[in-house]
Amino acid sequence: MNTVGEQHQTKILDLSGLICPLPVVMTSEQMKRLNEGDVLTVISTDPGFEMDIRNWCMQTGNELLSIKKEDGKVIAQIRKSSVGAEPSLWYWIKFHALGVKLHVRHILMQLNPFIEKPDHFITFSAISEGTRAEKFLQGRAKLIPIPDEIDPRCGVVMAVKGYQKAKSIYDELLKKGFGVEAIYKKEGKSYRRVYP
Repeated sequence: MNTVGEQHQTKILDLSGLICPLPVVMTSEQMKRLNEGDVLTVISTDPGFEMDIRNWCMQTGNELLSIKKEDGKVIAQIRKSSVGAEPSLWYWIKFHALGVKLHVRHILMQLNPFIEKPDHFITFSAISEGTRAEKFLQGRAKLIPIPDEIDPRCGVVMAVKGYQKAKSIYDELLKKGFGVEAIYKKEGKSYRRVYP
């Protein structure tokens, strides 16, 4: 409830057409410019935005007032909280460094003859879900960039050797509330969805 004389802004940020990680980065930058109590309505067409913005609000302390899907867009309303702390530039540098690290890891996995090559890949609803899952699994599976053949957009997959191990990890992550989507099997140069 607003006190007398207190005025809050409502702004709209249309990020249609932008893909991960830009929608969350630009939302974070816009929130830095708002005052406590102001509301930002963000519109995004990126399929991972819903889960990303939910995780971002939990991490920053800003209040997610509502989120809905409409005509292929995700529309989120976020209130700037007094405890809200948007990530710094250093955070985003580390975020992009993660992408570089995952690409290097993938190349090394392909080149090293002593590493068992993964043949099953677990996809996630958002990058943040994949990074949380990797920490939770504590080395039982490795995160790599999502192959273009599965999805040409920004994303990550959990690389696993063998269907049974992939299914076991998928089920465990699903039970713990992680945003897992599917399991794909590599067959030659292509990938086939094998579960669900």
